[in-house]
Amino acid sequence: MAIEDILRALEDKASAQIEVNQAEAEQRVAEIASEVEKDAVRTRKARLKKVEDTVRSEATAIVYSASLKAKNELIKAQEETVDEAFRMAEKRLSELHNDQGYPTILGVLLDEVLEFFDGEVVLQVRSDDRELVLKMMEQRLTPFSVSEAPLEASGGLVASSPGGRIEVFNTFESRLDRARDKLRLEISKTLFGAGAEN
Repeated sequence: MAIEDILRALEDKASAQIEVNQAEAEQRVAEIASEVEKDAVRTRKARLKKVEDTVRSEATAIVYSASLKAKNELIKAQEETVDEAFRMAEKRLSELHNDQGYPTILGVLLDEVLEFFDGEVVLQVRSDDRELVLKMMEQRLTPFSVSEAPLEASGGLVASSPGGRIEVFNTFESRLDRARDKLRLEISKTLFGAGAEN
């Protein structure tokens, strides 16, 4: 074999080795590119999921906030409606002393306060009710006096022991105030249904 043949054989072997190395390099480049593409896809999916989770969380917070705001506005509107019902009741009560049934109502209120006293009672009444109460007390066996100070109320009366130790308020306003919480719940149920709570 001549040197030329040896050189050709070495050259062929080197060319074959270069082709093998080049093929391996191309295969490795393809594998690396594939891994990079898979990592990129995973990263995009992870980022997309994180963004979706954030958006979902923010959307839930917005919906909850809007729902809470709407509920608060509904409760406020219901409370305003109930308050208006009380204002209407107070107005009606302030005019009740003009009703022809008022003497009967005043008589019932008078009997209720007298139940709290065994002895003498001091009555405080509206100026317009003074004569009516004096006439009513003539029919009762309880010793009494009527205060010179007129009662500032739309109707009803206040009774006290002579020393003021016991005092019973039985005015329209005091009765409405005592019943306000219970009535508020009943009005709410009537106006807004059984689930309404204020």
